[in-house]
Amino acid sequence: MILFKRLIKRIVIQLSSLFYFTKKSKVLFYHDIHSKNKYTEMSTHIDLFKKHIQIINQSGYEIVSKITKEYGQVELCFDDAFLGLYKNIGFLKKNQIPVHLFVVSSYLERDCYINRKQLVELSKLNLITISSHTHSHNRLDQIDENAIKKELVDSKHILEDLLKIRIDSICYPEGIFNKKIINIANSVGYHKQYSSLPGFFMDQIELHVVKRSLVQFASEKEFKAILKGGDHVLGFWYKFKHFKR
Repeated sequence: MILFKRLIKRIVIQLSSLFYFTKKSKVLFYHDIHSKNKYTEMSTHIDLFKKHIQIINQSGYEIVSKITKEYGQVELCFDDAFLGLYKNIGFLKKNQIPVHLFVVSSYLERDCYINRKQLVELSKLNLITISSHTHSHNRLDQIDENAIKKELVDSKHILEDLLKIRIDSICYPEGIFNKKIINIANSVGYHKQYSSLPGFFMDQIELHVVKRSLVQFASEKEFKAILKGGDHVLGFWYKFKHFKR
């Protein structure tokens, strides 16, 4: 049943992509990459990731650390800070591929995750932008306002103290958010917030909330379709799943 649903989803995305003819800038996201050791079931094999990078380049997009143009740019994100990204950093460095890493601050010394020393090392690379994925990865819609603030503020302070940089971006755990969460995050200094709703970068939700497309298991055909915007047809379903009123 799961495989059947994935097949239907891929067909819908690929068919929908036929109706998009623009090269609008877009944010894509993964959870990890691996070659030999796999640190999460959400990880993408390095060979597939390389194919994705090749498709982006061949399609005429520029991979950037920060999108500044409506057309022709792609931002790559990694959620959770699993260890595989650090282990495969050589590929990113060799090919000068910038990525945006969202860190769960309480996970920094856990098995399978990047530790504090490794994160400091990554933060010194111009290719790596580091932001928050909250402190404990709790679903923010299931806790009260004080707990939400604590999740956001603790993560921000821990990362800023450790890395000596400003942390002003966040992505929501499990992609779940609502207007209250948006407002609280903005009030404590997260002026750019990343969702899991597909869409082009400039088509932001509310104020400062960026749309992103999950591509970690996308085949070459599906990836090309998502890059064009084919997954936007699923936007209503994703909004129903992720945007809690």
